[in-house]
Amino acid sequence: MLKRAILIASVVIAGAAPSWAQTRIAVGTPPIAEVEAAFVAKDEGMFEKNGLNVEFLPTGSNQTLVTALVAGSHQIVAVSPTVLLQAVDSGIDLVVVANCGVTAPRTATNVGLAVRGGVEITKPEDIKGKKVGTPSIGGTLDILFRQWLKQKNVPEKSVTFIEVPIPNTADVLKGGTIDAIIAGEPSLGRAVSQSNGKVAFNYMSEIPENLPYTTFVATREWAKANAGTIKSFRTAFAEAAGYVAANQGKTREIVSKYTRLPVEVLNKIELPECKVVPSKAALDYFDKAMREGGMLTGKIDTAGLIAP
Repeated sequence: MLKRAILIASVVIAGAAPSWAQTRIAVGTPPIAEVEAAFVAKDEGMFEKNGLNVEFLPTGSNQTLVTALVAGSHQIVAVSPTVLLQAVDSGIDLVVVANCGVTAPRTATNVGLAVRGGVEITKPEDIKGKKVGTPSIGGTLDILFRQWLKQKNVPEKSVTFIEVPIPNTADVLKGGTIDAIIAGEPSLGRAVSQSNGKVAFNYMSEIPENLPYTTFVATREWAKANAGTIKSFRTAFAEAAGYVAANQGKTREIVSKYTRLPVEVLNKIELPECKVVPSKAALDYFDKAMREGGMLTGKIDTAGLIAP
């Protein structure tokens, strides 16, 4: 009798189990605040509510994430829009599923050019002849800084760019091997304080709005076969974006949990503006900027890069 009761209960429970358990997605996303919607959607149950069982997998570089996506170990990964375009230019067929953090006047102070003590850079033309560190040659912050130089009529060839991994930002600037470095918070603040320097320019204040720092992408093949899953993913992201806007304090706690950045540090910076819908205009901006810099060669249909 007991065995029969257990069997019946098991059947009932199985029948009542939420369908999300059947739709698993492995997502690769770096531990940065710019992907806050993903963290919120996971932590607040928005993915689950929309029938998705999302698992965040350990991440490496943007290039490593693209490789993992193509290999099939990940279904969606968060990479910079510049890496997306370079991958597509090399023949990898990817599409954008969603965005999150985008450029906005409110968050312009989160990114800047940190200058070490003893180096005079007070106007854009002072950057000529200087050695400038960048977190990634051809990365989002790098491309946007080069566009800012162009706006200020400073030839990028007059600047020596040196790639500096983000964890080394403060140490390299303090060591004096470079004159200035492009950085986002909290690395920006650390670099300034440790090098007895200053922020010369918050150049993002003069960059167009709604350009994504990161894009969530999938292979076109997977996207075509999982249109319903992508729709659910986007719905969860939209709900998360609304949550972020209305619950800044709680969002900081969630971001801290997934990035390991202390809440005290996150309290000192503006949380990224979260706009989850991809746009052709934003992709066109990066496409044009990279093409002018010789980083892209083939023709790219930017409209076709957005998953239906």
